[in-house]
Amino acid sequence: MRPAEFYDRLAVLAREGAPFVVATVTGTSGSSPRKVGAKMLILQDGTTVDTVGGGVLEKEVIGDALRALRDGTSGERRYELRRQAEHGLDALCGGEATVFLDVYGRQRTLLIAGAGHVGTALATFAKLLDYRVVVVDPRQEMVAEKRLPMADDAICGDPSMLPELVPIDESVRVVVVTHDHRHDGEALRAVVGSPAAYVGMMGSAAKIKTIFGQLLDDGVDPAALGRVHAPIGIDIGAQTPAELALSIMAEIVAGDYGRGTPPPEPAPAAPETQAVRSGEDRTHREPQAAGDASRPPRRGGRR
Repeated sequence: MRPAEFYDRLAVLAREGAPFVVATVTGTSGSSPRKVGAKMLILQDGTTVDTVGGGVLEKEVIGDALRALRDGTSGERRYELRRQAEHGLDALCGGEATVFLDVYGRQRTLLIAGAGHVGTALATFAKLLDYRVVVVDPRQEMVAEKRLPMADDAICGDPSMLPELVPIDESVRVVVVTHDHRHDGEALRAVVGSPAAYVGMMGSAAKIKTIFGQLLDDGVDPAALGRVHAPIGIDIGAQTPAELALSIMAEIVAGDYGRGTPPPEPAPAAPETQAVRSGEDRTHREPQAAGDASRPPRRGGRR
């Protein structure tokens, strides 16, 4: 494989936030299948890109790489390509090889449902904090690259289909800040039972109570709703979209480092409570685009 093809594939995996290991031959002695500098990518499912020599050596490297990926620890390994050796691989080459396993774990991802003022500010903050940023909005014009240059991916799609549009696992944090309470409810329904590390929804106490009540009536597990951060964000008295985004990201980062607090019980908000908790972004409310509810999901231009 040409180096350009190898690094193109590596770049795609990195942009997608996928976990992988780069195995690089760092030393050889005697007879060995590949020279110093040979590289191979090992993906989480054990598939590989390029080779460090094939045969028993490569089998051992893949096994060690997958264990390193699970442990999250990079390091160098030594392989003896001999039949008679304490750590021999029963190979006939007769040499040795050292391989460095560089682990790239699954990148933290912020999945934002809603590309309005708060969603855009969230994307900016999250990128500064080294999150992979994915934004989903049903309005094509809202996910244009010129509006969201900081996003790793911007998708025009129905928020009710979030898990189909974006794989959600423990590395994903989900924030629901759409321009319409119906989209908020459907987005929350779609992700509330997911393994996401964080789920939060912006809204007033009345809106939260209504949406939670509808989901409970529809059979959603109360325990799943209990993990939703709604009201969302740390109370800093935020009013502007940037301040709201700051309060939300502060709560997410605190949780990432074990400093977070349990999701609050939905309750009537005091008039002076910050806008993110009242959900009343009075000066920045987004107009609903005509036909949003029936528009089929479409991918953005940066997939």
